[in-house]
Amino acid sequence: MNIGDVAHSPGVLEAFRRFAPGTRLTLWARNIDDAVRELLACYYPEVALVEERVGEDGSITPTLERLFADADLLVHGSGPSLVGKIETAAWRAHTNKPYGFFGVTVDPLRPYDGTLERSAVMIDAIAGDLLAPLDRELLTDAAFVYCRDSLTQRFLRGQGIGVDELEFGADGTVIFDVVDDADGAPVLAEYGLAEGQFLCAVPRLRYTPYYRIRGYQPRAEDWRKEAYNAGYAESDLDVLRQSIISWVRTTGWPALIVPEMSYAVEVAETRLAGTFPADVADQVHVLPRFWDLTEAASVYRRAAAVISMECHSPLIALAEGIPALYLRQPTDTIKGHMYHDLGLSESIIELTDGAAGEAVERTAKLASDLPAAREVMVRSRTAAHEELRRHVEFVLGRTGALRQAQGAGERGADAP
Repeated sequence: MNIGDVAHSPGVLEAFRRFAPGTRLTLWARNIDDAVRELLACYYPEVALVEERVGEDGSITPTLERLFADADLLVHGSGPSLVGKIETAAWRAHTNKPYGFFGVTVDPLRPYDGTLERSAVMIDAIAGDLLAPLDRELLTDAAFVYCRDSLTQRFLRGQGIGVDELEFGADGTVIFDVVDDADGAPVLAEYGLAEGQFLCAVPRLRYTPYYRIRGYQPRAEDWRKEAYNAGYAESDLDVLRQSIISWVRTTGWPALIVPEMSYAVEVAETRLAGTFPADVADQVHVLPRFWDLTEAASVYRRAAAVISMECHSPLIALAEGIPALYLRQPTDTIKGHMYHDLGLSESIIELTDGAAGEAVERTAKLASDLPAAREVMVRSRTAAHEELRRHVEFVLGRTGALRQAQGAGERGADAP
């Protein structure tokens, strides 16, 4: 239901495959479907796939026992929190081997909203312990913690997490650049899009309607979020609408409105389709269905630019060196600070009062000098990949040293 979430894990796999060739990789997947299995089989055929679950009591299956015995290191992939804490805790309980976190956000401010600037002030003002006991244990004992935004790093430092290797580390999505052009070719053909001459635009509501996506009966909090969405949907989406209008009028090129999450298809069709002025309307298309990550990444690669209210479509574009703007809503997490950390402060716009004017201006500037905008993205991508390379090399080098030290301790103090 979310191509941004899908991109995390193959991105981290790609970082280790590219910068540590010869390393044997196993993906311990928590929640995937057939489409993701097909993606992995196509683009990562050498990676073993394990989908066994940890028991509610922390017990592990024979398959996991063999995996734990065979593997040297557990890497918790990129994500919005310690989403794999149960799996990481099982590894910690059943092995004496190192583990760590590779590009995670730990946001202490949920459910409060605000700009990233205000979030930084709030994080610095936190005076008490806001980490759950298991989170604190896992973070404290980790061999490395790479935070995909520097606000998470500040928060964890303030919480007394003293891991030596506690640094900013890019979301694995920034290196997911492996899909074939053919994956997105039908979309370009269907809408008559010329390579390098169209915009992709991605809508979003402030809160994701998970009860609709997952098919459960809405609870009181779901109704509150729906009401909150209703209060901001039109003003937020108008920022995207005005950006699309600016793009078409500046370039004369079309725009394709596409989803990052499955529910956004309905949002685009009911709130954006048919709302554009006459001089623009024929150049704006809406993809009337959800798509998978490989299709999206292939289309983004051939786009001139991406403008997104979701956080990860611009990162998928970044992996391809394609200019992008991220329209950040105040209800999104502190993960958005990653754009500042990646040297892309001009690529993020906070959806506060006056955002539409800023978005129109930035869109027109981007559209009027695409080569310069692309140069900025390529430079940021190069720096992010170099940082990922350093982290991969550190992780494998450090954990190898830890394994040697642990083995020596088990054999006795005088052992070599």
